[in-house]
Amino acid sequence: MLCGPVPEEFSAAWAERLVRALPDGASDVLGRLPAELSGCLATPDHVVVFRGLASPDQIFFRTTPTSVSWSTDPRDLLDGFPDFDRETLWRSCRGEDVFVYPGLGRLRPGRLAVLDARSTRTERYEEATPLDLPRRTTLRDYARLTWDLLLEETRPYAADGRRVGILLSGGVDSATVLAALTAHGADVVAYHMGTDDPSADESAYVHQVCDHLRVPLVTVDRATDDDYFSADWDQPHPYNHVWRRSLERVADRVAADGVHVLLSGLEGDTLFGPLRYGLHDVLTGDVPRREKARMLYGLLGTRWELSRLLRSAASSYSLYADPEALAEVELGSDFLVAPPGAGPEAYDLDFAPQEQTLNLGLLRPRGIHLAKPLGGRRLRRLAARLPDAYRIIPYAGRTIDKPVLRLAAADRLPPEVWRHYGRTWLGSPDERWCLDHPDVLARILGAPDARLTALGVVDPRRLRDVLADPRALRRNAENLLCSAMVELFLRDLETKTTRPEPQPRPVPRR
Repeated sequence: MLCGPVPEEFSAAWAERLVRALPDGASDVLGRLPAELSGCLATPDHVVVFRGLASPDQIFFRTTPTSVSWSTDPRDLLDGFPDFDRETLWRSCRGEDVFVYPGLGRLRPGRLAVLDARSTRTERYEEATPLDLPRRTTLRDYARLTWDLLLEETRPYAADGRRVGILLSGGVDSATVLAALTAHGADVVAYHMGTDDPSADESAYVHQVCDHLRVPLVTVDRATDDDYFSADWDQPHPYNHVWRRSLERVADRVAADGVHVLLSGLEGDTLFGPLRYGLHDVLTGDVPRREKARMLYGLLGTRWELSRLLRSAASSYSLYADPEALAEVELGSDFLVAPPGAGPEAYDLDFAPQEQTLNLGLLRPRGIHLAKPLGGRRLRRLAARLPDAYRIIPYAGRTIDKPVLRLAAADRLPPEVWRHYGRTWLGSPDERWCLDHPDVLARILGAPDARLTALGVVDPRRLRDVLADPRALRRNAENLLCSAMVELFLRDLETKTTRPEPQPRPVPRR
């Protein structure tokens, strides 16, 4: 059983070779499969599951002394309502990427698991080994190579002549993917989530991209209706992102247009943006001396205080992991009860619950496959070689993220687009919705039988205070929306895992 895009050359002979090789640990065979592919082979003796290096399909598993169970949907593996950890639910309400189900194993990218009733063995069959490039490869050389590899990753989606779609924001990631598709002559239509909120409106950049590349544009307005939430949502995980309803509207339009492959700029931030950064990364980075000198000079004009810059000369310190920096962007959690000893957010780059929920609950049921060419095998190898000093550059008093992607797009997109950085307030429409609908949030989170209150995650008194104060509502908006979706997830899961009471059998009359 396979899941993901399969190229035409995946023949019956290929499948037979895979079936023969998997029980013996088929590292060489699996490494030649598409990186977005995941799969499973069940034999009379054991089960082998594998997940491609760029596959969005998490595979979860559970073994008992008498059985082996596996699924991309963790709900399939439950015997009843789970005993959730309070800290895990608290983190999910804060929008963190956490796996909430206790006791289940999961497969990380590039790994396989061999399961039977006696043991579970996991091993890595592929990893993103850094590309072999000359020392002190320049920023522009990385940009040129990024473009060439992106062309390779997008070519299969343009090869068969069928129309494909792309989720187009106002940022450089999705716009660069679109430019690569048009370079192949692909029949592509762009979908954009529009808004009438001027603080979050990126339509000007989207129109410039589509006009420049001569691509038709479909704008689907972001959800502003009173009933932002739906009791009909299918949620294998808590959907801890504020765009659930808006993406549902986009999916409906994509399906109505008969488009079955939808590309995105996902993974651009992870692979090309700053994971860590500091003076140490510039001083020790494998970059040309002239570029290094410019970066060091540019750092003096940034918003970071000199004391923090000097601290970042140590490899153990990152300006992006500094408690002061994290406090500057901390979202309001005034109504949530932090567990004792809870530490700062721990990032899990291999698991995005909102992405899997988007796939399983929204796109797959509508016959849509979401592709992420920026996360393909070739570009992952380039990102593994990319010095941290090239993930951000200080320039004219600002810190410009993803400079490699921006330079790759410089000759292919309007300058207003690839230079666009940090001018929009994307959370503004969601904050405005919360300001207009505190009653909806109160009905979900403040209900007498609210699960999060019973579990000690939400403080009902502090919740009432937040909902009554417009300033607190705006500050807590994102976490309020995420918490409401966690609450709905718990209610939905309860109905799916609670077995009906057995009814007494009628006594036959004599």
